[in-house]
Amino acid sequence: MCCRCCGVTQQKAWVFGTGTLFAISGLLAVVVWPGFIDDQIMKALPLTPTSKTFEKWEELPIPVYVYMYLWNWTNAADVQEYGVKPKFDQLGPYVYREERKKMDLEWHANGTVTFNPRRTWFWEEELSGGKQTDLITAPHLPSLAAANQMRHENSFLKFMFNAALNANGGNLFVTYTAAEWLFDSFYDEFLHYATTLNNPLAPVIESDHFAWFLNRNGSKDFEGPFTVHTGVGDIKEMGEIKYWKGKNHTGWYEGECGKLNGSTTDLFVPDEPKEKALTIFIPDTCRIINLEFTGQSETIQGIKGWKYEITRNTFDNGQVNGNMRCWCPLEKQQNNDCPATGATDLGPCGEGVPMYLSADHFMYADESYANTIDGFHPNYDENNFFIIMERKMGVPLKVNANVMVTLYIEPDNVIDILKGVPSFYAPLFTTASRAEIDEALASELKLALNLPDIGRYTGVGLLCLGCILIAIGTFLTIKRKWYGQAEADRLALKDNEEAPNVTESEVNETDKNL
Repeated sequence: MCCRCCGVTQQKAWVFGTGTLFAISGLLAVVVWPGFIDDQIMKALPLTPTSKTFEKWEELPIPVYVYMYLWNWTNAADVQEYGVKPKFDQLGPYVYREERKKMDLEWHANGTVTFNPRRTWFWEEELSGGKQTDLITAPHLPSLAAANQMRHENSFLKFMFNAALNANGGNLFVTYTAAEWLFDSFYDEFLHYATTLNNPLAPVIESDHFAWFLNRNGSKDFEGPFTVHTGVGDIKEMGEIKYWKGKNHTGWYEGECGKLNGSTTDLFVPDEPKEKALTIFIPDTCRIINLEFTGQSETIQGIKGWKYEITRNTFDNGQVNGNMRCWCPLEKQQNNDCPATGATDLGPCGEGVPMYLSADHFMYADESYANTIDGFHPNYDENNFFIIMERKMGVPLKVNANVMVTLYIEPDNVIDILKGVPSFYAPLFTTASRAEIDEALASELKLALNLPDIGRYTGVGLLCLGCILIAIGTFLTIKRKWYGQAEADRLALKDNEEAPNVTESEVNETDKNL
C-alpha cells in the first residue's frame, strides 16, 4: 500500500480492513484449526493400500534387535548322578537384527486386512556378548517332553518307553553351540527314532533336527495368518486383531484368557486415554499380554511418551487377581493344581510339555520357582518388559519385550534319565525384542503432533497483528496522524472560512438585481 497514493479514507480502509481480516483469521485459527487438523490427521491414519501408514506398516522402517540369552546348565552331570541342586548361568546376549514384512495381503470390504508376517533374523556380531560357537548345555527337550507324556501311563508301558529312550539317544541334557540351539539346529537321534514310529497317539514329528527357532528364519507361514482392522470406518478399531489362523479364540485357555484382542505390536489404536493399558498378542507366548500404565513419562527423540509395563498381575493364575484364574489350564483348575503366581503354563499350546512363560529371572513370580535352582538374579532395569508409547498417534517410541521360557523337570522312578533328580524349573532361553524410533521417523511424528500448535500459534500471531493494526488505526484516527491528514484538515478549514463570504456576496448581487 502506498500512503502517498491514497487518501485518508483509503488508508483507513486498508488498515482497518487488513487488521480486521488478520484478527478474524487468527481467531479462526486459534479456535478451529487444532480440531480441524486433528480430524484430518485421524482421517489419514487408517490403513489402506495408498496411505502413508501402510508404507511403515507393511515393512517396519526401524531396526528391531532380538537379544537372545541361553542358559548353560553347569552341573548337569552332578544333578543326574547325585541329585544336587541345579546351577545355571545366563549366557549372551546373542543379538540378531530382525526385519519384518507383511506378506500375502488380502483386503476385505469390512475394513480388515489379512496377512502373513515374515520375520528374518541376521546375526549382529558387534552387538553380541557371546559367540555363536559358545557351547551350551541344556535340558534335552525331546526326551523330557516324551517322558512327561508317559509319566502317568502304567508301569509296563513306561518300562517299554524307558528301554526305547535309552536305546535311541534319550538324554537328560545335551551340549551344542549357541547357533545350533537357536537357528541352525542339530541332528537328534531320539527325534529321528520318533519320526519312524508313526504313532497316531503321539504328536506329529516333522523333523529329526532340533532348534528353539527351527525353520523360523525367513518363514512367512509359521506365525500367521492374522486378520486385523485397518481403522477404515472406525479409527478406534485400528490395529485390533480380529482373527488369527481364521479364529477369534486361541482355544488354549478358557473364556477371556483365550480370546484374541489387542495389537500385533505393529499397529495401535490412536488417541486413546493414556491410563488405558496396552494389550498385545505374540504367537510365541501363546497369549495376550497386558502392559499397565505406570504414570511415568519419558522423552525420546524430543517426543514425550508414557511407559507401560508388566506387573505382578501379568503372569498371575488367580492367586493375586481372581479374574486371572482362566490362565490356569482347565484340568489343573479342576484338580486345584494351578501354578503359583508369576508364570503361565504353556502346556495347552505346547502339546502338554510343561513349559512356562514368565518375566526374565522369574521377576514378580512366587519364590517357589526361582528357589529350585541357583542362577536367577532378577533385576528390574534389565529384566523389565515395557513399551514407551506416544498415545495421540499410537506410535511406540521404545520397546523392550523381555520374556523367559522354562521347563519343569521332576523325578520318575521308572524312567532312567529322571531317577533321583530334584524337581526344578530349568530355564531354556530368554528373548528380548528391542526397538527405538529413529530420527527420521521421529521428525515425521513431531510434525504431525505439532501441526495443531503450529496453527494455534500462527493464529495467535495473526490475531495480535490484527489487533495491533486496528489499535494503530484507532490511534491515528484519534490523533489525526494519518499521512496527509494535516493538509486535508487545512483545506477543510479554509473551505469553512470562505464559505460565509461567498454566500454574502451572492446575496448582495441578488438584491441589486431586484
